[in-house]
Amino acid sequence: MDAYEYKSLDPSGKTKSGVCQADTEKHVRQILRQQNLIPIEIKKVNAQEISGQTDKKFSTTLRTGELPIIIRQLSTLMKAGLPLDEALSTTIEQSDHKNTKKILMTCRAKLMEGHTLAYAMGLFPKAFDELITTSVEAGEQSGHLDEVLLRLSEYLEQRQDMSKQSWMALLYPLILIVTSIAVVSGLMVYIVPKVIQVFENNNAQLPAITRALVALSDWLRHYGIYFLVILLLLIIAFIFALQNKPFRHRWHQFLLKLPLAGSFIQVSQSAKFTRTLGILTKSTVPIVQALSLSSKVVKNLALKQAIEKTAAQVREGSSLSQSLNSNGYFPPMTIRLIHSGEQSGILSEMLERAADTQERDVNHRLSSIIGIMQPVAILIVGMMILLIVLAMLLPIFQMNTIIN
Repeated sequence: MDAYEYKSLDPSGKTKSGVCQADTEKHVRQILRQQNLIPIEIKKVNAQEISGQTDKKFSTTLRTGELPIIIRQLSTLMKAGLPLDEALSTTIEQSDHKNTKKILMTCRAKLMEGHTLAYAMGLFPKAFDELITTSVEAGEQSGHLDEVLLRLSEYLEQRQDMSKQSWMALLYPLILIVTSIAVVSGLMVYIVPKVIQVFENNNAQLPAITRALVALSDWLRHYGIYFLVILLLLIIAFIFALQNKPFRHRWHQFLLKLPLAGSFIQVSQSAKFTRTLGILTKSTVPIVQALSLSSKVVKNLALKQAIEKTAAQVREGSSLSQSLNSNGYFPPMTIRLIHSGEQSGILSEMLERAADTQERDVNHRLSSIIGIMQPVAILIVGMMILLIVLAMLLPIFQMNTIIN
């Protein structure tokens, strides 16, 4: 079957476009009519474009969250006994996104030309990273591609779930802090000056807390915009400075030395590295290559450098546990589990167990941090509002006392 791009009208009159596989244009029209769509334009996709006969890399990307679904579908279909090309065809039919269809059609076309799935995926580096292509290549060479795809889908789903949980947990404190800053700033700039003006017109003697609030309000009204501009420029300068690798390396080292954040970053990055290394070693990727690939999922440059040093030591003949222990960044429990795996010959299983332990630790630490942040944020907001209210009420009490 060939690939056809189409434009059509749905029953509501809206234009809908996409890609589908069919034998002829007539077949495409029949498929569209079965979907209650009126064909407007049908164009056969250039075979060279789809098959990617050149080794050109494409910049096409998948939608967020779609990669685990595709890998899971391929694994399930292959475990059901379908050949890889038929599994890809079925996945293409189930997809409803134009870019996804093009990517999968290209992969299937390259497969029909005699190339491997890993090679085809490598043509889309923004859709399939090096971890996926290397694991798929190892699965194809070992003859256990379906199992490798299953492990990859589980890993990608777990990574996606952890990312969602982290953002959802941080969402409430962030909204609370931003809202409180906006409310307090509005009170200080617009409300406080009008109330204070009433007291000054009556020549009232203002208490110290009120005078301090007035001074802060005046400063915000006169210099607040300059403060925001300077703060924004500093943030932009910091972002540009992070593009410099030596500066970014020193910044990442500093982050690891922070009391609470440092240990959290260290454990979370270690968990990600250990999980990736476990998947690669279980997919029969050589340990040195697996270490090199696993270092790419680590964002902290200090940890990345330590892992690269570990790979060099393992290449020279050192054991993995000794090399990781020498850099001082990995938890003792992880080192012991890896050492046990090396001694017993089940390194990949022990790496996955170590990753499970670290991920539970990360979730526990994250829950604790969020649990502390929420009441602290509420307490800080409450104290700020209390100070403003006191600064407004104390002059009123003094005026009532004088009148009485």
